[in-house]
Amino acid sequence: MLPQAPLVASYHTGWKGLTFSHYCHPPHETVEHHLLQHSLAIADPKSCFQVERRLNGKLKPYAHGNGRVDIIPALLSHRTNWDRDVEFSVIAICPTLLHHATQELMQREVELMPQFAIADPVIQQLALALKLEIQTGCLSGRLYGESLGTALAARLVQNYAVSKPEFKANGLPQSQLERVVDYMKANLAQDVSILDLATLTGMSESHFSRSFKQSVGVSPYRYLTQQRVERAKQLLEQRSMAISTIALDCGFANQTHLTKVFRQMTGMTPKAYQKQ
Repeated sequence: MLPQAPLVASYHTGWKGLTFSHYCHPPHETVEHHLLQHSLAIADPKSCFQVERRLNGKLKPYAHGNGRVDIIPALLSHRTNWDRDVEFSVIAICPTLLHHATQELMQREVELMPQFAIADPVIQQLALALKLEIQTGCLSGRLYGESLGTALAARLVQNYAVSKPEFKANGLPQSQLERVVDYMKANLAQDVSILDLATLTGMSESHFSRSFKQSVGVSPYRYLTQQRVERAKQLLEQRSMAISTIALDCGFANQTHLTKVFRQMTGMTPKAYQKQ
């Protein structure tokens, strides 16, 4: 639909259920089209421009910009034009991801309501986090990006679905929690995905994420990061391995990545921790 390539894109990340693209694009008018995915268009916070959307034959002109969000449901026929050079992000979300977010609560497919230039700081921050993760080389692994996608799906269902399910998070049964934790600890060096963990419990990714957080108080990604840092501490105390090797053995992309996360969680660098 857009003739210019994105400046930032998630095509290489391996994330399941969503794609992210960021554009700086001159004035353009798309052809009439519909997408198989739900799409979110998030305007750059510094931008201000005029948009016209034709939805199912009806014209809707409106002002856009300042980080505001459009939500275009899958299969909705539309075309769009804007009047100046603009910067914006597009997140495409597979309907299956929304279904997985509610399959324990609803039997039917989720139907979203179209939204135009809405202020939603949660979506804006999640989009910014996705963009930053791509720009910094996706050092945090699939679990982080897919967790952001799960959070986006939950946000859409809770706020913009025609029928809104009531999300209730019960903790994981002890046996399932132990199975997930054991898997994490045994695979610290691997690029673990949210699906890998949810499959261990027989839950959807979204239901698993809510239940895990209810059980341990933090998200699966945060818990896995904590375990990686704890393992790095153990290896640093032994003083028998290079820090660069410890970083890879604990699932960090490189020594710089380990140092950044280690400092955030402990207040000191790995080298300082090793010397104390």
